[in-house]
Formats: sequence, structure tokens, C-alpha cells
Amino acid sequence: MNKKSLALVGAIAAVALLPGIASASFILDTGTPTGTGAPVLLNTSQWLAGEFDVTAGETGQAYALSAYLTQGVGEPGDTFTFDIYAAGSGFTARASSREAPLYTGTGTFKANGWNFSSTDWTPSTAGDYWLALQVSSTTETKGLDAPVETSSSTGTVPAIAFAYAPSSGQYTLTGAPDIGLEVTAVPLPAAFWLLGSGMIGLGAMARRRSAARAAKSPGA
Repeated sequence: MNKKSLALVGAIAAVALLPGIASASFILDTGTPTGTGAPVLLNTSQWLAGEFDVTAGETGQAYALSAYLTQGVGEPGDTFTFDIYAAGSGFTARASSREAPLYTGTGTFKANGWNFSSTDWTPSTAGDYWLALQVSSTTETKGLDAPVETSSSTGTVPAIAFAYAPSSGQYTLTGAPDIGLEVTAVPLPAAFWLLGSGMIGLGAMARRRSAARAAKSPGA
């Protein structure tokens, strides 16, 4: 194996062994739904949410948002909104009294299972937050199914609480379904930095070898 191949293998190994790359870090993980009841509907008439906690040590890094959904009356390519609200923002008050979300991202339904946001959320302060799944119009989706959990304590990091908003847009905790939600640390920036460093090293090595060949060539 030549030096270039060794450097590339080393860069890839460094990325693979970076702490946090091989295993996900959750601040919310209600687990894959295993309930046997009928799923609840996510559409313009019903929104769904789960509450979770962010500690001081978990701020300042990016997190991916995901929800466990099945097709229902929707179809692949349908979109919905991931909204993050502060727990103290009047979240369960009337919709007109609720503060604007701290973050809004777009989720795209790909297939039955975990469906992710297209962008990442970075919490700036510790505290309790709500992750809400919302649909503003039938141009996003006519409806996706959210299978239910058997218990609100499932998953590696269970939700503090669940909520849902019927057609009035006002969230309530009473009778809220337990659904599949995840907020997962995104380690890719560090991984790309290491891989980029490896590629820069490869480029420098290639330039040195080219310079050495040029120096040895006739007429140099």
C-alpha cells in the first residue's frame, strides 16, 4: 500500500473512531412505536408534540429532528413542519397567545419509519422544549399516520410529556398520544473536519511528489 492510500485509510479511520460518530447521542428518544392501537393522524386538523429537556452540557451543538411516521392517506414526498418551542412560551395556551417557534424545519416523508428534518437545530440555552409536528395546508400532506407507543416511558430518553392540537390549534396534554420522536446529536461537522484535514494532507503529499519528479526531470 502506497503512502497516499495509507493517508486516506488513516483519515477514514480517524472519522470512524471519533467519539460520537459511531453511536448517536439523544436528548429525546421515545423509541420505535410498538403500540397495537390504531395510529393517530398528522394533518391540518391535528398536530402532535413531545416535550424534552436540554441540559447545559447539551447546548451549542446541532441536533437532527425525526418522527416515526407511516403513509396513511399521504404519499412519499409529502412534507410537514418540525417546530421547536420553549416550554415556557405559553405552548398550551390559545394559538394566538403562543410565542413564535424558536426553530422551524421541514420534514419530508420518505417511507414508513423514521423521517428526518432537512436542517439541524442548535439549542442556545438549557431548559425544556417542545418538538411539534405541524401541517399548514393540504399542499404539504393530506395526512400521515403516527403509530402510537405502548407507554410514555418507552425509549432511551422518554418524553417529559406529549401534547396534541385539534382543529383549534390549541395544544392540550389530556389524552395526547405517545408517538415516536427523536432529537439526535449531529456529529458530522467534526467528521467532515477530520476528513477534510486528511484530504488536505493528501493534496500536499501529491504536490511534493510532483515537485520532486519535476526536479529530477531533464532540463530542470
